[in-house]
Amino acid sequence: MDASSPTPLAAKHGISDRATGLAKAAEARVRMTSFAGESIRRSPDLTVPKMTVMSLLTRAQSFHDGTVHALTTDNPFAAFTLLRAYAENAAMLVWLIEKPNDLVRIYPDARREMRLSVGKLINKAGTRFSGFAAIYDQLSGFAHPAAHTALSAWRAGDGEGEIQWQSAPAFKNDDDFIMACVWVIELAEANAQLWRETWEIYFADPPLVIPPPWRPADSVGPVK
Repeated sequence: MDASSPTPLAAKHGISDRATGLAKAAEARVRMTSFAGESIRRSPDLTVPKMTVMSLLTRAQSFHDGTVHALTTDNPFAAFTLLRAYAENAAMLVWLIEKPNDLVRIYPDARREMRLSVGKLINKAGTRFSGFAAIYDQLSGFAHPAAHTALSAWRAGDGEGEIQWQSAPAFKNDDDFIMACVWVIELAEANAQLWRETWEIYFADPPLVIPPPWRPADSVGPVK
């Protein structure tokens, strides 16, 4: 992940305009889910640990689809806020790869005091991806009422000294739109790789780490 100028990053991903950005974002989702389907079919029996890891993939797909829809409807606030959640999902996977026994901290009945702070997750993700915290900070600028977006609804008018207020959200320029597409693609790639590593830690044959138990009767049944 890189927080530098969008031009070289866009070219790296084959993006030249809004249309190619949206097309490449859609392709990235397919790549993100391709490994998961194969892995789940090879390991059909369900347990709460397995369901928890599978849910992290569902979250990634949800944030991906939601961001692409927000881009399609020219809504920067929704797009960047969803990208922020997408980044948090990747950060959670980084944490689990380094601390696999902490899977118990996101089980369905995990106590409040067991939960991980977002700040810790973002700091940990920075050890895997340079610039992660800087990108997250930019995304947070859209997610929260802050100086970064204080005048986002205002634009120069046609007349001299004229300004216009626009209540409907819209990207101010193509560079911001294309940068959002780049982040969708890079977060899809990050989540795909991290999810794969996480799955193999717990559910490879043999597993590298036995996932922490949820309850004694942990087996749920086969995937349907």
